[in-house]
Amino acid sequence: MLDILEQVETELPKLLTSDEGWQSLNINYHPPFVERVVRSWGDFRISLHRIFPCESSEALFHPHPWPSAMHILSGVYEMAVGYGPGDQPPPHAAKLIVSGDMKYEMTHPDAWHYVRPIDEPAMTLMITGQPWERWSPGSDKLFSPLAPKVQEEIMDFFRDRFC
Repeated sequence: MLDILEQVETELPKLLTSDEGWQSLNINYHPPFVERVVRSWGDFRISLHRIFPCESSEALFHPHPWPSAMHILSGVYEMAVGYGPGDQPPPHAAKLIVSGDMKYEMTHPDAWHYVRPIDEPAMTLMITGQPWERWSPGSDKLFSPLAPKVQEEIMDFFRDRFC
């Protein structure tokens, strides 16, 4: 997935020239709250995130329902990782605190993590592949789109970074 992330990053300047094809979601069912601007790219999805701080005890420890790669572009970011099947959280195997530029991938259905920015929102780029047959937490409610001004703020951050 890191190779796909690299390809996407070379295409982002072109993709960010227009708002066409981009949609937004306010993901607010569980901390950390995430503002997401997303679009399809071939068989993948590109997500531009602004992730808000929360406490370690509040952060959602979860598996992803698809393979993914992330690039943390700004902020101080705490992540715990674990590994296990099913829907019961496994023990944390490691905890990392990083700042600045960091990339990682999650390519196994039984990989779990939580993320949480510390002190200020983190800006991240996430690429996701085709879904697995794997339980992942979610919400029964539909997510609302972001306010146009908020979507533009996020797009502007990524334009400044990649264009």
